[in-house]
Amino acid sequence: MQTRLTLAALALLAGCGDTFFLGTDSSGRLEVIISSSGDGANGGGFSITVDGGASQFYSGGDHVTLTGLTAGRHSVKLGGLSENCTVLGANPRTVEVGGDGKAAVTFDLYCTRPTTGALEITVVTRGEPADTDGYLLAVGEGGTRSIASNAVELFRGMPEGEHLVMLKNMSPGCVLDGGNPQGAVVEIGKTHPVTLAVTCGGERR
Repeated sequence: MQTRLTLAALALLAGCGDTFFLGTDSSGRLEVIISSSGDGANGGGFSITVDGGASQFYSGGDHVTLTGLTAGRHSVKLGGLSENCTVLGANPRTVEVGGDGKAAVTFDLYCTRPTTGALEITVVTRGEPADTDGYLLAVGEGGTRSIASNAVELFRGMPEGEHLVMLKNMSPGCVLDGGNPQGAVVEIGKTHPVTLAVTCGGERR
């Protein structure tokens, strides 16, 4: 028997002692309960992974429908949390969708007060000839990493304040729009998105 799994992210994980529900319903029902404690909060959203498949990320107030969940045992994993939050107990956890099409699982979080923030950096490359072998991405105190020509990197544990973001090893004829390096501001407990657009050949901005 197949059921439809609907994950309804009703709110961001917030402060001490709050409980949040991700309801699922149709012919089947899976209720994932996330309870948080501590003096901090999970400010970056979270993800749910079922049976080792693709993770679905929720930033709060989002809804997604997953189909094809059969009756029986399933693995449910909570991820994508802020670095100041820890899942207490086993993760992933096993749930069983019974003959009535219902199941429930609870995750308990402990969140301390955050002292750092994060930068989520997206690199987009356009133009011909394209730079296909990627770059070196240098981010202030976050260090240097290799990154593909079109990819995303998350730098956690960044101190508050402005940091320089630089792309290195760009092919001749390619340039970072807006200048290189560029400044990015980190706020405590938050993930700040940064987009780096590289133009290769042709007209440049």
